[in-house]
Amino acid sequence: MDTKVKAYICSPLSAETDQEIRKNMVYARQCVAEVAKEFGYRAYAPHAYLPELLDDHDPEERALALSFGISVLEHCHLLIICGSRISSGMEIEIKKAFQDQMAVFRYFPDKKETLIPVKDWRQLDEMQIPVKDISE
Repeated sequence: MDTKVKAYICSPLSAETDQEIRKNMVYARQCVAEVAKEFGYRAYAPHAYLPELLDDHDPEERALALSFGISVLEHCHLLIICGSRISSGMEIEIKKAFQDQMAVFRYFPDKKETLIPVKDWRQLDEMQIPVKDISE
C-alpha cells in the first residue's frame, strides 16, 4: 500500500433536498474510507465536508466549493469516479483531470472491485454512465 499516492474521489453531491445532499456526503466519506482501505491511497473528497460550510444551492457558494475542489484535485495523482451517476460538478472535475493528463479510474465501493482505468472520457458512455460531452 502506498500512502503517498493522493487520490481525488469524484462522486455526486448536488441534489434537490438537503437530505439527499447529506446522503451524498456520507457516500463520499464511505468512498474515501474504502479507497484508503482497499488501495492504501490518501483519498480526498472535499465535497464530503464542504456543505457543512458552504450552501450548494447558493450559486456563489457552490462556485467557491467547486473552485476549492479543483485546487485539491490539482494536488492529487489520480481521480477515482465513484458511483453510477455523473453530476455537473463531477463533469468539471473529470474534464480537468483529463486536461491535466491525470490517471482516471472508475470504482464501485459496494462491489469491492478493482480500479477500472478510464483512458478517454468517451469510455464513460460505454460504461452506461449518463454524461454530456465533456471534451469541449
